[in-house]
Amino acid sequence: MADYLPQRLKFKPAILLFLSLFLFGATLAARADVVHFKELLPLVDIKIPGWAMEGKPSGTTLKQGNVMVSEARASFKSGDKTLEVIIMDFLGKPIPFVMGQQLEMESNEETIRTIEIQGFKAMESLRPQDKQGELNISVADRFWVKIDGEGIDNLDVLKTVAQQMDLKKLASLAK
Repeated sequence: MADYLPQRLKFKPAILLFLSLFLFGATLAARADVVHFKELLPLVDIKIPGWAMEGKPSGTTLKQGNVMVSEARASFKSGDKTLEVIIMDFLGKPIPFVMGQQLEMESNEETIRTIEIQGFKAMESLRPQDKQGELNISVADRFWVKIDGEGIDNLDVLKTVAQQMDLKKLASLAK
């Protein structure tokens, strides 16, 4: 049945992961306030050799009832390649891929595996035919760092960006 859907309507595993995470998190009562996006902005304001930042980093903090989410993001471009770096604070709602077990999945279209970045649990995904990849990092069981790449052949640039980020400082913001 999925073969009959237009390409833009097919759901990628990472999109489904985010949606399920967000919906699950929206049903739980918040225990504290999220870190305001202005505190997260410096952590996405990074220099990537060979890449130019598009505009300035931006962010949002949402508080509505029990739903609290804060995010900061920055976009980068290098020729026809693009990167987006996003940090989300969702008050420690569990991310399924960090629940303890290693994950490895390979198909004709995509490769997914769990790894570690700077000592934090992460999941990488590469769709070589689409030249798309993403790296999702769980920091201090509270923050979600997501690095998306378009027009890329491998995950090296995403891992380089993640290594340049001050994830230990981000972890220190978990109160």
